[in-house]
Amino acid sequence: MSETLLSVRDLRKIYKTRRGWPIPRTALVRALDGVSFDVRPGEALGVVGESGCGKSTVARVALRLQEADGGSVTFAGADVLGASKSELRALRRRMQMVFQDPASSLDGRQRIVDALGEPIRVHGIAHGAAVRPLVARLLDEVGLPKSALDRYPHEFSGGQRQRIGIARALALGPDLVFADEPVSALDVSVQAQILKLLETLRRERHLAFVFISHDLGVVRYFCQRVVVMYLGRVVESGPVPEIFVDPLHPYTRLLKASSPEPDPVKAVAMTFQEGEPPSPVDPPKGCHFHPRCPIADARCRTERPELRDFAPGRTVACHHVG
Repeated sequence: MSETLLSVRDLRKIYKTRRGWPIPRTALVRALDGVSFDVRPGEALGVVGESGCGKSTVARVALRLQEADGGSVTFAGADVLGASKSELRALRRRMQMVFQDPASSLDGRQRIVDALGEPIRVHGIAHGAAVRPLVARLLDEVGLPKSALDRYPHEFSGGQRQRIGIARALALGPDLVFADEPVSALDVSVQAQILKLLETLRRERHLAFVFISHDLGVVRYFCQRVVVMYLGRVVESGPVPEIFVDPLHPYTRLLKASSPEPDPVKAVAMTFQEGEPPSPVDPPKGCHFHPRCPIADARCRTERPELRDFAPGRTVACHHVG
């Protein structure tokens, strides 16, 4: 097996929220409840699931934009969660993030040359007049002209702003990029262009990606392996071809059934309970998915299934698999 670039083990994040009226009480939300996965150099790992399952929290906690409440994150052998400020600063040159909404992640009062040049100056890569040609080279790499240097974010389309966000993530020459729903806010034709750009960058720069998405079709195109999350837990993981051909967990089958399939012969036929996922403030006992699962039994309602190896490279958390 090839070396591991990023290793996440038993990652936990708990938020506190106030509920109830007229006397509110503090409730705990387990946004991440023992999440584990690995990312290899040059690999694209997909993290999929419905809204509220903890996908984006994984990225923010792994990058220490938010502090974890338990577990470990190791990047190239370095302890991310235990790193000092100076150590974390060095690590962040090698780990970057592309956000879902580039309009909100770019300062509308900054020219593009200043927005992209700021991390270059802060990390001492270049200063003064030397910054501008570096930024121009980044823009060229993501398919934008030099004329974009002195323009402002509002002068660009959504797809162009996302290219700028990608260029900013590349500015420090990272080894790993967390891409948080990077194409979900874009038109389908623009999505395809951005995905092709990311794939080109992955190959040419030998970049690793943690690609967060709710769209299985996008993950199938871009990623080599996938982690499926439900209410803060990993329920299945494995190579993309195997997950799509033979999903093991009922929730993965639900995601596949919910994804548009042009060939009705290949569509997954399975009956699920109606309704939204349960509230993360008060998740069901046992297997979190059992209220929506057509094969749930008494054991599923009381006993939490542990994530276990099912086959080489494949894990699943379900009492009825195998």
